[in-house]
Amino acid sequence: MYKTRRYFIVLGAMSLLFFLFIRLFYLQILVSERFIKMAEEQHSSAQKIEPRRGSIFDSHMDPLAINLDVPSIYSNPREIKDVEGVTEKLFNILDIDKDLLKDRLSRDKAFVWIKRKIDEKQADEVRDARLKGIYIVEESKRNYPNGKLASHIIGFAGIDNNGLEGLELQLDPYLKGEAGRRSFVRDAKQRTVFLDERGYVPPKNGSNIILTIDSVIQYIVEEELLAMVKKYNPDKASAIVMDPSSGKILAIANYPDYDLKVFNEARKEDIKNISISEMYEPGSVFKIVSASAVINENAVALDDKIYCEKGKYKIAGRVLHDSHGYGTLEFRDVIAKSSNIGTVKAVQKIGKKKFYDYIRRFGFGEKTGIGLPGESAGISRVPSKWARSDMTTIPIGQGIAVTPIQLVSAVSVIANGGYLMTPYVVDRIITWEGDVDKEFRPNVKRKVLKKETCDKMKDVLRRVVTHGSGKRARSKNCEICGKTGTAQMVNPEGGYFDRKFNATFIGFAPAEKPAISVVVTASNPHPAYYGGTVAAPAFKNIVERTLQYLDSNN
Repeated sequence: MYKTRRYFIVLGAMSLLFFLFIRLFYLQILVSERFIKMAEEQHSSAQKIEPRRGSIFDSHMDPLAINLDVPSIYSNPREIKDVEGVTEKLFNILDIDKDLLKDRLSRDKAFVWIKRKIDEKQADEVRDARLKGIYIVEESKRNYPNGKLASHIIGFAGIDNNGLEGLELQLDPYLKGEAGRRSFVRDAKQRTVFLDERGYVPPKNGSNIILTIDSVIQYIVEEELLAMVKKYNPDKASAIVMDPSSGKILAIANYPDYDLKVFNEARKEDIKNISISEMYEPGSVFKIVSASAVINENAVALDDKIYCEKGKYKIAGRVLHDSHGYGTLEFRDVIAKSSNIGTVKAVQKIGKKKFYDYIRRFGFGEKTGIGLPGESAGISRVPSKWARSDMTTIPIGQGIAVTPIQLVSAVSVIANGGYLMTPYVVDRIITWEGDVDKEFRPNVKRKVLKKETCDKMKDVLRRVVTHGSGKRARSKNCEICGKTGTAQMVNPEGGYFDRKFNATFIGFAPAEKPAISVVVTASNPHPAYYGGTVAAPAFKNIVERTLQYLDSNN
């Protein structure tokens, strides 16, 4: 019996040893990686190092978007013993929901954000409170020193420094950089023992963006646009200044606008960049395309006479009207006086397919490629989808939808001698270290008109200002070429509003060697609504002040 008991004791011991061996093999060989990882997670941690977001500058290196170091509050809830007391003290300092604050302080985590990017006064009060488990760290906050200036171009970045609108969104991959990392070794109580240099990865700061925008010209345009808004009360308005030879955008302004310093208070309609996204029927400013097409095709000469039917013309099942009852006019005066009847008669000489070709060559129906988010291509239907009456409406700017950026690009074709340029707002992108990462250059999309056609069109558009519908744009300082437009607004429920209009003026100056092209638009202005009354004076003021500024800097 003694031998039997000893046998079982030995067998049991051997079985225990075998079980321990198998368990040890399992822990040390088969699942060792999992336990190593668990140990590392308990005793080491990594902290993300945010990169500095790149800045945005105007063409003269004046800052438009920069970074400021601001304090943020975080907590290690595991170190907090009196959650109620800490909650009460922080609630009295920080403008934060008490229940949310208590929830964050109660979590079983080593790191929880309490409130980010606060002001220095609040940070000082938190420091003075000396609360265990509550810490302050410096973060980078986006700052827009000029408030509303160029807000629709710049856009904004959120609390995590991610771009949300405008160029901040469009160029976010360049601006935000790449985050780094530092590693810590902690003891059993989660206290930092030392930094692990082997786990350090430095952050890569974002690139800086230099724009084509000139802050002085931008200020001029915004000021003149606001003056027009105050006088004529439009629902929306826009203005763009472009270098017609290069495509560089010198200014873009919209109404309504918003302040980048408090962008979170802006309405959705305030943020929308209507200069590139708002489609509308342009009215008579579109006659620059009609006139250019027939002249370029040698279908009509400037001194050809066209009978304008005394202001009423029955064609294609409808009656076409002029605002004045003109008889016979030379073609140059058809455009100068903005005769719908004379324009339609001229375009009929080249037919709808050829006319549509010019519409497309001028860039309508396609995005300009300006490099800002939210751009619209407008609406330009192919001739096979035109109704019978479309040849009486599209030549005068109805039945087609365009954007202000398309219009300023189109009139620049005439200004620069016949070339459609790609408009652009970014001049170059420079790394944090100062190397040029990307550079933007003038881009010719295509040749649209012969130079002789452009010269003739300059005469026509000069005459619009001196003898036609654009007299309020006439300047004593320089010769201006331009075209007015007044179009009934489309009613979303069908047809047109009786008493709502879009007013537009487009053009360039000086006439002989154009330095700038400009478009000014106003949606539903009142009491006046004609493009020559509402938009032309603002156009003139923008041109005069901008040219004076440019001359003083040469």
